[in-house]
Amino acid sequence: MNRAARPERERSRVMVGAALVAVITVSAAIALAGPEPGPEQEALAWTAIHPDDWGLEDIAGLRSGRISLRDGPDGPTLVVYRLRAAEVPDFPPRVQSRTPTLTEGSYVVADFDGGIRNRLDGFFNSFEQAPSRAAAALATAPDGRVGLHLSYTREERGFCGLWVHFFDATRPPHERIFLDARSLATLSFWVRGAEGGERVVLKLADERWERLGDAVSLGEVGDFLPSGRVETEWQQAVVPLGSLPEGIADSSLASLVLEGIAPARGDIYVSRLAVSRSPDALPPVPDPTKRAAVVDVSPRATWIWNTRELLDDPAKRDGLLGFFAENGFDTVFLQLVSAPGGSLPAGEIDPDPGLRDLLTRLHASGVRVYALDGFKRYALPEYHPAILATIRNVARYNAESAESERFYGVRYDIEPYLLPGFHGPRQGEILGGYLDILARGANLAREGGLRFGADIPFWYDAPDEKTFEPVTTSFRGVEKPVSEHVIDLVDDIAIMDYRTAAYGADGVIRHAEGELRYADLVGKQAYVALETGILPDEILVDFEGEGGALPVDDRAGSGHVGLAALGDSALVIWRPAPDPAPSSGQTLEPVLTGLGVEPRAVVWWPATRRIAVPGGKLSFAGLGLESLQQALIETTRELGGHDSFAGFAIHYSESYRKLVEPERR
Repeated sequence: MNRAARPERERSRVMVGAALVAVITVSAAIALAGPEPGPEQEALAWTAIHPDDWGLEDIAGLRSGRISLRDGPDGPTLVVYRLRAAEVPDFPPRVQSRTPTLTEGSYVVADFDGGIRNRLDGFFNSFEQAPSRAAAALATAPDGRVGLHLSYTREERGFCGLWVHFFDATRPPHERIFLDARSLATLSFWVRGAEGGERVVLKLADERWERLGDAVSLGEVGDFLPSGRVETEWQQAVVPLGSLPEGIADSSLASLVLEGIAPARGDIYVSRLAVSRSPDALPPVPDPTKRAAVVDVSPRATWIWNTRELLDDPAKRDGLLGFFAENGFDTVFLQLVSAPGGSLPAGEIDPDPGLRDLLTRLHASGVRVYALDGFKRYALPEYHPAILATIRNVARYNAESAESERFYGVRYDIEPYLLPGFHGPRQGEILGGYLDILARGANLAREGGLRFGADIPFWYDAPDEKTFEPVTTSFRGVEKPVSEHVIDLVDDIAIMDYRTAAYGADGVIRHAEGELRYADLVGKQAYVALETGILPDEILVDFEGEGGALPVDDRAGSGHVGLAALGDSALVIWRPAPDPAPSSGQTLEPVLTGLGVEPRAVVWWPATRRIAVPGGKLSFAGLGLESLQQALIETTRELGGHDSFAGFAIHYSESYRKLVEPERR
């Protein structure tokens, strides 16, 4: 298989969507309402699956699942991410809480001067529902103090703000420990605005409200400030815990929420969040902090997928080489291509001799080059001989080439989670094949004098959102997270950390730190990879429980997911609510009949949750170069101290050029 170009949009979207909620907690104020329906939710969509891939002996035995809906040029696209016949774990009800040890009458939960967790192991994160927007990051206020910066644009529709947890959301629900404030008098924090007069609602959630995805309003932040409003000078907001609204249990406080009031745009800074035994023991505002300057955040590596175009078009090749020289890249992952007209087994590539000139010119610019290939099916044993043959071909090419024409290493971007059934009963089998070919490929590459690298998603060490069990597998008798197996086997990795916010529970920093910590321990290198290609918006739809018949009237519902047998296959169907108008040509029964499905034979599950994943959450394509550079600075500040941190890899070369050179858009 000679893959001259890579379908970037498909690869990024499926990877990220498959694990989105495995790494982000639905917190107070996030789930106040579902995302507004987009075009992809207003039309029927369907796709075929093989039930055996998902361990489904009987369609009616399905108990939970997730699908993705994307609006494309030819109509909505449905992708199946997960189907499970097993019941969703029902964790035993258990509320644990503790009162932290106070110092001089107070306990500082967070100063917000570094890191992504507070002293109670809680994260912070922004939340939003379009068209309102919000971003949260640690930043320096105009007076030099570092704090948690909330930038928000609250429109008439939607909502936005930030939350701070008082518990570790990565733990299963029955293991979480909340804040027991029964012996405490106040909750306080310091706050200032960028312009003054910013209006923000203050909310609190206890364990029960957190579980419901909601919070209780206490009033505007200004109500708890000495001046009665947010000013451009720091003031201490003091919340009397003895007079919380009825319905909030001070024995199990879970979250603090700040939500912008519409319609307005604002910027506020929050510092030194604390609880105190007495109003007389409130902690002072922190002193100004001089943060170390981040000197070099230039991207180091990038992917080139359009190799054939570069070989065939000297102007394109010259333009890209000039771009690399101007922007400081020192590593390229170059899609390997064979000479035209050859016939090789699927998956095998024999380097085109025409690559020699391109590699010589890249080397002359100080760029080292990996021979790159990747395909989800490369995890399957039937493709392994072709992969090993490719590595031998690269080694032979190097042996027959001058030093300036050689590849530095071989790199595989195998994405086994795109195979049907990965998030089901086939996961162990698929991962076994994946790790086996990485191990054999790495050994063979090193024998040929080549480094061996691999690209992995950030969530290979993350817990499952339902079971809270990490993605682990046994390889060579050792059970550990998949990310650690991969790091053990290869020389370096690129963490596909496709987020546009550096800070927060669902940010770049949080998603990369586990891999970097482990790579530090074993002496390997890791790139943090960010996306600049255009990605579509996506809606994730969850469902669970026992299926049944479709309600006669579903106008107030959230839509339904259906399954129906279709020969040896099955059809997965999305039916929006309400049913599309007859004039659309999308009325349910005629469509099903046209597909060969008896409408009464479909088993339906109501959608239990919808999660909007805008393309701007994953890619900087629509956000601009300034946003990317800010994320690079923030990420470097938190992760740059890791010995394993090799710098940033940008996916991919052509899209990054369009970001840097707007005239190319």
